[in-house]
Amino acid sequence: MNVERSAWRVPRLRAVGVAHPPLLLAPMAGYTNAPTRRIAHRFGAAWSYTEMAHATGLIHASDRTWQLLETFADEGPVVAHLYGTDPAAFAEAARRIAASGRFMGIDINAGCPAPKITRSGAGATLLRAPAHVGRIVAAIRAVCDLPVTVKTRLGLHPGHLACFDLLQAVQDHGAAALAIHGRYASQGHAGPVDLAQVAALRERASIPIIGNGGIRDVAAARRFLDATGVGALMLGQGAIGNPWIFQELAAGLTESPAEAPCPQRSLDERRAAIHEHLAAEVEFQERLARKYPHARDKLTPEYAAVIGFRVHFFNYLRGLRGVAQARGQLNALQTLGQVYALVDTCLAREAEFRARRRQVTKVETG
Repeated sequence: MNVERSAWRVPRLRAVGVAHPPLLLAPMAGYTNAPTRRIAHRFGAAWSYTEMAHATGLIHASDRTWQLLETFADEGPVVAHLYGTDPAAFAEAARRIAASGRFMGIDINAGCPAPKITRSGAGATLLRAPAHVGRIVAAIRAVCDLPVTVKTRLGLHPGHLACFDLLQAVQDHGAAALAIHGRYASQGHAGPVDLAQVAALRERASIPIIGNGGIRDVAAARRFLDATGVGALMLGQGAIGNPWIFQELAAGLTESPAEAPCPQRSLDERRAAIHEHLAAEVEFQERLARKYPHARDKLTPEYAAVIGFRVHFFNYLRGLRGVAQARGQLNALQTLGQVYALVDTCLAREAEFRARRRQVTKVETG
């Protein structure tokens, strides 16, 4: 997968309405594998990121770690997303990644708040050492010519604002862009996004700033862009089970607020997307079973695909009647047929509810 560096020419927008910015699928552990990335790209993601892969695991040739970087040839541009602490390990991992020819860039995680990541000094803990993150960027750039980017947060917690020092360190060492999640690590994925601090960071930057955090609809995207002027938007949780969001934002950000379309997805559209995603999961698991036979659990590709899809199931059917009743059955699913049957049951209940509602409305309006 050869992607030109021009993909990184992210515009520095100052107002909504000039042109909608690139819309990106964020790296999310347990979610952004090749099937998820492929469907996001088909619905409009400009590029996407792999799950977090440990740099040291990659240089030790760990099959379980390399599986996290498996790609489909047709999934669109993708960035390898790495975590760790050792610049030398990052450099060697980057050299091997670049040699694969599959990625458009390498991204360093300096913001993940998960304890299993931060306990080792990686992820958000790197916010305590901006100069060290700069050294990681420099180490990678010394061994490969792929663009190097960093994903981070405002700081560890309110009162510990570290993103400005980190920006200075990484851009001084040649980073191509910085993605900022506009929350503190202590907030996790909840609470207000501090758009004022994101705007201040963008004003100081000499490299493109990518905005992330709380973007779930056109209105939130407009607020983010109006307040910050970032050059691209990165979508995380709002895109899980909702690949349509890329289409909606692309359309909504190029139209006036009054003209922006409201998301209206038919039940058949949901069913089709679920079937497409599940088929891709099976294809992916079959590929992993062939390529990494000694690293795989003793599960059939179909069963492994069903297990992997569980995290997406309720997101695709969010808000529909009958989904709550399916919760107790999810962990018992083992075959595609069982998943399809449960999906059909949920959609049928929603269809019945909508039919009754239309009938009541018809009677009331006489």
